[in-house]
Amino acid sequence: MSLKISFKRLTIIHPILFAAFPILSFFSFNTRELLFEEIFLSLFLVLSLTIGIWFSLFYILKNARKSAFITSLLLVLFFSYGHVYNLIDNVTIAGLDIGRSRYLLVPFLASLVVGVYYFIRTNRKLNNATTITNFITVSLIIVASANIGMFYIADNENFYDDETIINYFSIMPDTESTFTKLVKSDLPDVYYIILDGYAGANSLKEFSNFDNQEFITFLNDQGFYVHSQSYSNYPETPTSMAATLNMQYVNKLADIVGTDLDSMHPTFKLIQENLVMKNFKSKGYTLVGFNTDIIHLDESKFDFYYCESDTIFDNKVMKSMLNLSIIGYFIEKIGYQEFRDEILCMFSELPETKNIDEPTFVYAHFNMPHTPYIFSANGEPVNPSRAEQVNLQHFGSYANISDYINYLKFANNETQKLVEKLLDTNDPPIIIIHSDHGTPFGLDWENPTNDMLRQRLSNFQAFYLPNGDSGLMSEATTSVNIFRVLFNSYFNENYEILTDKIFWVLWNKPYDFKDITNVLIVEN
Repeated sequence: MSLKISFKRLTIIHPILFAAFPILSFFSFNTRELLFEEIFLSLFLVLSLTIGIWFSLFYILKNARKSAFITSLLLVLFFSYGHVYNLIDNVTIAGLDIGRSRYLLVPFLASLVVGVYYFIRTNRKLNNATTITNFITVSLIIVASANIGMFYIADNENFYDDETIINYFSIMPDTESTFTKLVKSDLPDVYYIILDGYAGANSLKEFSNFDNQEFITFLNDQGFYVHSQSYSNYPETPTSMAATLNMQYVNKLADIVGTDLDSMHPTFKLIQENLVMKNFKSKGYTLVGFNTDIIHLDESKFDFYYCESDTIFDNKVMKSMLNLSIIGYFIEKIGYQEFRDEILCMFSELPETKNIDEPTFVYAHFNMPHTPYIFSANGEPVNPSRAEQVNLQHFGSYANISDYINYLKFANNETQKLVEKLLDTNDPPIIIIHSDHGTPFGLDWENPTNDMLRQRLSNFQAFYLPNGDSGLMSEATTSVNIFRVLFNSYFNENYEILTDKIFWVLWNKPYDFKDITNVLIVEN
């Protein structure tokens, strides 16, 4: 039989659509945090594999419809496994925990065997079944595409573009730059270390029953100034980091993009084009970065970029899709190991940046002690439960406090060793250790209590300035002032120190800012 596919056979489209739907659906539920171009690689890989399987089966069976249905069955079972697993996780029947792969794999494999056997043995032409299945898959694609389309329509209804945002936030009318007074040989290396989700000491003691004094004492003994009570200006990583790296509040975004926009893209753009790195770059600093998928700050913004990984797991969409697939258990283990390797690489390579001849600004954003909790307190590998990986934007609802504290202890131990290495030099650097926000255990985003607000927005801030000047950073009570104070204190700048303000937003309305300053900061 000829392997040429007739026009009639080309009407069999459901395998292609079943392949595309999981990716489009995943993207439609995560448009606020993902860029559209991030789905291209996933679509290409999955569609290519699907076509390869379909054509291979067609070569064997010599029947386009049968091979198409077997391909679609493989896709449905492959991509639905993780969703079914999450539905029955921790479900027990007669004392038996059925939410385990050893039990769930049986019906899935049985369905595959029975389905393949049926399609191979049946004498039906499957014309009606093909039409119905085509209709179902087209409907699914339309729904997913409509959700994506509505998001971008809502996005564009505000009539903003990236240049509008960049141009507005590039204006700093409150300063007269005198940074150039310093000659290049006098410029110290600057290490900006972000520990994601690291709570302040008071918050840790009150809400997590953990005394972090040992770590604070270590930093104090090294000459650091550690804020006793500091806060993030915003509760989410993108807005918090956008404000810190641009040295100004980002509330103006509400005027530019509207308060109903459910997208973090404007803050990603502010991070990508941030003023702090531009300032350092314009004054002769070499910019050094480390691979991270926490925020949209890629290697193109750095002169040197370390710990980069070139695997499929660098694509967030593909990684998430595989995690939810029938091979998710194995993919998770591989992904967690890669994640661990990246963190260990960062701790290993950071001290080596001292060997760069030019003055350096080093940006290192560690996704710890944020979930997933992949290290124990003593550094042993930990594989998180699947429940931890569901809906990670609300990670506190699923995370175990004890696992968080153990991961924090690991972060403390490694950060201590890192600090000792960075300070082992004749030219002491500036070191900023800073967290983007606190913890969200039990957090109700819609109706947070005052305790929830304090827990989420209490952050960690520690500063080392050479020559015993670290105490100058005491003015940076909230993150927005960190680099204003630094530039003023050490680089002869003249930035106004902004009045400390703290804002809350709903998860799906990141630009509808509510001033909660009076809840957290009590004037003396």
